[in-house]
Amino acid sequence: MTDKIEFLVENFGSYVKAVVISKIGSIASREDVEDCISDVFCELCKSYDKLPDSADELKFFVAAVAKRRAVDYFRRISHHDKNSGNISEEQFNTIPDKSGIEEQFERKMLGNALWDAVKALGEPDSAIIVYRCFYQKKAREIAKILGISTAAVHKRAQRSMKKIREILISQGYDTY
Repeated sequence: MTDKIEFLVENFGSYVKAVVISKIGSIASREDVEDCISDVFCELCKSYDKLPDSADELKFFVAAVAKRRAVDYFRRISHHDKNSGNISEEQFNTIPDKSGIEEQFERKMLGNALWDAVKALGEPDSAIIVYRCFYQKKAREIAKILGISTAAVHKRAQRSMKKIREILISQGYDTY
């Protein structure tokens, strides 16, 4: 267990601290900040066997846990201060929306899944999608860059989008 904690603290300690301070640093005592950070690492250790393998996914997971735990602390501290009359209206209005954090995390995970699906297409299909969707190049320009016909670009893009959609659906993402 101590190896798990050491790994997480060594790799994500300053990151978790920054996230927690950004969320509750303005209203929490130093002890509350330290307690929140400890709770984040306790929660991470409890779910250590379920942590994502990918470094990017792990970072987003850690961020989500840290933000969620900090929001819980913020609400608890705000509720306590509100009942004692010490919280300012400005502080009370800055309570982060938990659903916004979850939506942001889900969007980031979808973005990662989308990028992985594009990379899985192979060349030249992934290049066509990147040029078309990220650089807004026209089929004629892409054809010139890749040395293939404009018709081939259109057909490959169409097939690639279908493959990407299928990959995302197989991973549990609904497409619109």
